[in-house]
Amino acid sequence: MYLEYVPQRTRYEQTIFRKTKAVHEWMSENLDETEGYNVVSTHNGLGLRVAIQSIRAKELLNRLHHDMFSGFVEPRPSLDEQGVWTVWFGYSEPFEGSPHYISLQ
Repeated sequence: MYLEYVPQRTRYEQTIFRKTKAVHEWMSENLDETEGYNVVSTHNGLGLRVAIQSIRAKELLNRLHHDMFSGFVEPRPSLDEQGVWTVWFGYSEPFEGSPHYISLQ
């Protein structure tokens, strides 16, 4: 019996896709009406850039990491010219071997 091999990149992309949906839900629960945010997929689906415009942006980004991305390296928020704090969560491009199927025995 064989199972179809799922490439590591595909698993990473699926994780980032799920995290993107969860981040939108988290933002709606934790930001008030005066705060703005943006979530963008990066690196061909392997990363997620999260930006928050708020006086409590750094605190919110740290909480986001703790609540949603605890398995990821702690990000270093950066501030742009418009006063928006940004962090990036994601994976590096995985090395893939050539097997297409895995034998179950």
